[in-house]
Amino acid sequence: MATFLAANLDELPDHQPIEAAMALAQQGVFTVNPRFTLGLAWQVMRAGDLTIIDKNGGLQNTSTYIGFARQQKLGVVILSNRGEQDATKVGRQILHALAQEMAEPLVEGAEPD
Repeated sequence: MATFLAANLDELPDHQPIEAAMALAQQGVFTVNPRFTLGLAWQVMRAGDLTIIDKNGGLQNTSTYIGFARQQKLGVVILSNRGEQDATKVGRQILHALAQEMAEPLVEGAEPD
């Protein structure tokens, strides 16, 4: 999953054909509302300057999530051994928090957390 996530963040050298195919699959096809679009199995969420592309899944005994903010080069993979857990909510909260932390300027002389 980490390699797949890296490919979605354009972090793998010389993988342009697969990156182009993934970008095509992630383009919005159906608009649910102005902030939420569906691609080919991918969800695209927009909140201000942050665009999250994600996918959830799972079975009765597992919950999964992969999400990334390509522009900020942030990504999260969640694999849970419990079914019917809201991995999507948790993954999006993590991405929002990381993006917000990246956007905050460091105070001179302060140490980062």
